[in-house]
Amino acid sequence: MIQIKIGGWAGQGVVLSGVILSTAFSNILNKNVVMTRSYTAAVRSGITSADIIVDDNEIYDLNANEPNVLIIMYQKTFDKYIEMVKKAEYVIIDSTLVTKVPKDLKNIYNINASEIAAKISSPKIANMVLLGKYAAITKHLPLESLLEALKYNVSKKFLEEDIKAMNAGYYS
Repeated sequence: MIQIKIGGWAGQGVVLSGVILSTAFSNILNKNVVMTRSYTAAVRSGITSADIIVDDNEIYDLNANEPNVLIIMYQKTFDKYIEMVKKAEYVIIDSTLVTKVPKDLKNIYNINASEIAAKISSPKIANMVLLGKYAAITKHLPLESLLEALKYNVSKKFLEEDIKAMNAGYYS
């Protein structure tokens, strides 16, 4: 079983990232998937999260309470989930925005996702950079599956830049 928690602030594309991962695992790789989201749109800079659980067998949980992967896009989210961070196998962080990380943690994978995204077009696609990095680090799914899922979930208007961002994360 794979449990993934993506955390950030409202407007960073956390929920979209969860939808793309869910699509890649369920529709393309034929896995069972449960996704839940917590979206605080009414709160400026409120913490937003998406939980994705993936398994070949039936899934009975709704939340990733013991995630083996965390993708963190915001310092307050990192701080909120610090106990999960300590236990997770992989913690992928946007080191542009998450700068206060204890030095003793061995499971941290840094990528300047917002900076990379800004060079492509906008920091708003940092979530795509992080998804690419997720695929490269964990090997849970091939990059091609994520790119295919992207086509189902984003407007054609943004598809090319999102593909560039995902590739940049994967190959960085």
